[in-house]
Amino acid sequence: MFKYNTYNQKPSDKLGVKLMKAAQRIDIIRNRKEINFKLLYTSRLSEDFKYPKDILFETINVGGIPVESISRIDEKPKNILIQLHGGAYIYGYNDFYRKNAYMYLKCKNNLKVVSPIYSLAPKKPFPNAFNEVIALYKYLLEQGYKSENIIIAGDSAGGGLAIAVTHYLRDNSIPLPKALITMSAWTNLAMNGESHEKNKYIDPMFGVGSEPLDVYAYVGQYDVLNPYISPLYGSYDQFTDMLMFVGGAEIILSDTLDVAEAAKGNNEVFVHNFLGMFHVFPFGYRKMSSSKKAWEIIQDYIDKKLEG
Repeated sequence: MFKYNTYNQKPSDKLGVKLMKAAQRIDIIRNRKEINFKLLYTSRLSEDFKYPKDILFETINVGGIPVESISRIDEKPKNILIQLHGGAYIYGYNDFYRKNAYMYLKCKNNLKVVSPIYSLAPKKPFPNAFNEVIALYKYLLEQGYKSENIIIAGDSAGGGLAIAVTHYLRDNSIPLPKALITMSAWTNLAMNGESHEKNKYIDPMFGVGSEPLDVYAYVGQYDVLNPYISPLYGSYDQFTDMLMFVGGAEIILSDTLDVAEAAKGNNEVFVHNFLGMFHVFPFGYRKMSSSKKAWEIIQDYIDKKLEG
């Protein structure tokens, strides 16, 4: 099954439109330096971050990397959502992703959200993060979690990583997760999609005038067309289901649309293109109408995929 939906919420999403215009003028966004939008985004990782009192917060070590997990204190969850953070493989896990984990947790009862703090390039390029996520997935299976009770979610590089890891699992006959959820997935590190030209003057984060993405910090000595690096170039036979979000103003819009096109004959793919929106727009949470709509879709999807 394949469904492609477009949304034009510009008239109602006044905050989203304002942020889009502001982002096109603010140098710290275009250069991706440390930012803090208070309720919308922060790039810091705090030692004193606290979840609500009914949340069990733990950190474990899997394959040499820390993995944060949250669940409800009164539950023994059988469902797992693996959250893979974005940041072009060079920027790290932060407080914002802790908040994002809680957003996922609220989507479903009997759920645990795990967030690996994977290795970063250029100090540790491919295949470090890739192998660490695979090790985490295998660990969860060894702990008794069933593949049909696991969803992998990721934004930007994390979205591409989710798809790449699933290619590896399929290629090595390891049971696949029930589904993937991606937001503005970076799937084509060759950076040659149609939207790179079409949207280069309107994308505030990656368009003309912004600091170029350092592709080879992560790729290193490997071929950029390797499907474990750029999952667009992999086969989608016997793949898993995918829910994909993307902003219509992104230069990597085609990274999502091209993967969906490649995968649509082999598995269930739902694509939601929010016209005029920026990179990883669902991060606006309940403050933007576009983000609110995206999370309504995410909650419904998780609830149905992990039914029972």
